[in-house]
Amino acid sequence: MAARRLAVSAVDWTAFKQRVPPRQQEFFKAFKSKNDNFVNRVHQYPADLPKIDFSYYKGKLPFPALVDEFQKGYENVSIPYPTDKSNTVREIENQEKEALEVSKKFRAERQQEIDDAKLVLSKIDSLPKPDEMTMEMYAYYFPEKAINPQRPTFWPHIPKMQPGHPDSHLI
Repeated sequence: MAARRLAVSAVDWTAFKQRVPPRQQEFFKAFKSKNDNFVNRVHQYPADLPKIDFSYYKGKLPFPALVDEFQKGYENVSIPYPTDKSNTVREIENQEKEALEVSKKFRAERQQEIDDAKLVLSKIDSLPKPDEMTMEMYAYYFPEKAINPQRPTFWPHIPKMQPGHPDSHLI
């Protein structure tokens, strides 16, 4: 007869709060307080139906058979706990697993990008300081950017400003 009560909240509010962006914290607080109010309203009532003294009513009412009928109906009342007929919980769990896999893949890709960036930074750190670098060193470290005496350029030495560049006619 007793309705199933949840002793512990199904929602991990601390983990939920950590995922809420700072600009939505006020909305989260309002949502949490509404939830707490609903939970408190549910828990203010007993889990079981209140006991009724049917013998008192049998003595006061002119039709005791009617009281017996009410008593039988009251004792047979059962309020079933709602069931998930469309398997929504299972669908959500499957979506959560898929999202976790996507998240792991995303994190692995970002970690690879971080490792690549650290490699580039270590190479940059191994270069001499710009004020200590000579033109020969610059040509050695950056051959694609260095001035090539075999192929002179015109000022402002920007590739698209040079004759023969596909975009030079736009300038």
